[in-house]
Amino acid sequence: MLNIKDLTLAHLTIGATPALTIEAAAVAGFGATGIRICGRRPGDSFATPVLNNPTAIQALRTQASDLGVRLSNVSGYQFYPETRLDEVKPVVEATAELGVPILVANSFDSDESRFIDTFSAYCELAEKAGIRVALEFLPYSGIRTLEAATRVIQASNSSQAGLLLDALHLARSGATPEHIRIVPAERIVFAQLCDACAWSGDMTDDALLQEARGARLPAGEGVLPLFQFLDELPAHCEIEYEVARQDMRDRTPSEKAKVAAVDAVRFMVRYSQWSDAREAR
Repeated sequence: MLNIKDLTLAHLTIGATPALTIEAAAVAGFGATGIRICGRRPGDSFATPVLNNPTAIQALRTQASDLGVRLSNVSGYQFYPETRLDEVKPVVEATAELGVPILVANSFDSDESRFIDTFSAYCELAEKAGIRVALEFLPYSGIRTLEAATRVIQASNSSQAGLLLDALHLARSGATPEHIRIVPAERIVFAQLCDACAWSGDMTDDALLQEARGARLPAGEGVLPLFQFLDELPAHCEIEYEVARQDMRDRTPSEKAKVAAVDAVRFMVRYSQWSDAREAR
């Protein structure tokens, strides 16, 4: 029987500081969590500074260890046309000091060639620190599709570069779970699980962004082919539960995490039962 400790809590589900996210993951029973350690752009304000802050980094490491929560991945600065490598280097350094093995990367640079150069250099820094870089394609960003993300990863020539596969972004980019088969299993770093309504209206970048950051549905309550999505992932792929919901925005981080835990386990039990029934046929 699946245990909630087998799942990772996404920082976006909570929308809180790293410390509060770790605490919420522990309260809800998640075995691991992702954390955001800075704003989306260099220079953005951040409630609890982590970069270049050894005291904060040690406090987060101690907290996670004491609470038995593994720090799975870090979200740092996103990449824009003006983003420079020296601006994002502190993210790699802080991630290494935190002892976290995965860095999530997103691109909002429409010039793919320029981003490949920056991404390759970023991966080189991460590789020296023993960190994998998980590139996440977003259908409202500079890297909009699975194919584009795969192309960038191959062009980076980095053995540490891989993919973060989000069920929502896969569907909204026009792909199906079967398209995951084009990706070598070793290039899939981890996957994010959520559900969504059937799309209505214009599929603008802003509408897609707003859905991703605040209008997802609990797994099993929408129309995404999530059983098939999970089937196409490599065996033992890490699953992060990422459901940012407007109806939960006024709840505490721990309350959000508890609700997410119940929803995630309920769905994964259904998936396990479905898989067992299919095997029995």
